Amino acid sequence: MILMSPWALLAAVLAVIALAIVVAAAVSRARRLDRLHQRIIASRDALSRLLLRRASEASLLAQTAPFVAGEADMMRDIARACIHDDGDQLTTDGLDRRTSGSRQGDRVKVAARLERASSLSRSIRDTLTPAVRARLATDPQAVGRLNALDATCYRIELTRNVHNVDVSSVRALRSARMVKLLRLAGYAPVPESIDFDDDTQTGGRGY
Repeated sequence: MILMSPWALLAAVLAVIALAIVVAAAVSRARRLDRLHQRIIASRDALSRLLLRRASEASLLAQTAPFVAGEADMMRDIARACIHDDGDQLTTDGLDRRTSGSRQGDRVKVAARLERASSLSRSIRDTLTPAVRARLATDPQAVGRLNALDATCYRIELTRNVHNVDVSSVRALRSARMVKLLRLAGYAPVPESIDFDDDTQTGGRGY
């Protein structure tokens, strides 16, 4: 039977407690990282759907609302280009496509898709001026479609902002010494923010 002095026993107990605290903290951070990664992927899926909806609503508004001839042609054409966009990625980090080949292959397409999204935002902003909005307000059907477009545009801004806040949280968490030392992020790539002009209001600042 091994006899331990009270001091040795106390040291052993404290060591076990310290180890338990470290393990609990590591597990907590690993779970938080995983939750944030999943939220980021979910935000990207939602944003992709919202961008398609915005393009559809902008195209429908351009075709049916009482615009002056040629007034909404650019908005309509850009919206149609966005509708026929065959891309499904908004970043090149590979968080939802883990192979390096996919990341490299997506880079040009992602840049083009984000530029189309920015172009549509600018076109909506330039087309739907306060004067044009006031004119459309006299048409009940146009008002309904304009309100639907505005609501979708707002949701796009909100979703992108939430996504980028989560990305910042992941980067801050991954920079912690414990996370680096214990490799709590595993092999998940560092997520990228999504940056494009999503401001559709006249006088807006873009991104």
